[in-house]
Amino acid sequence: MEYSTAARAHSTVTPFKVYEDYLDSKVTPVDLFYLKSRELARRLVEHGHNGTVLSREEFEETKAAEQAAEAAKSDRSRPT
Repeated sequence: MEYSTAARAHSTVTPFKVYEDYLDSKVTPVDLFYLKSRELARRLVEHGHNGTVLSREEFEETKAAEQAAEAAKSDRSRPT
């Protein structure tokens, strides 16, 4: 069965509140040393220079699906 990028990345967006935090997790200290700019490092990561990353749209879709699943899970666990 083939999974979409967003499906494969489902668990990878859990710890990040916003897309920029996700990109920052892909930036290395060496990137910051040479580039001297976190914003530039983020843009390079976003364009795939450090490997495959989710687009902003994929991140937002995955995050929304994750939050919906968590809400459904907590609704099921509440006693009626």
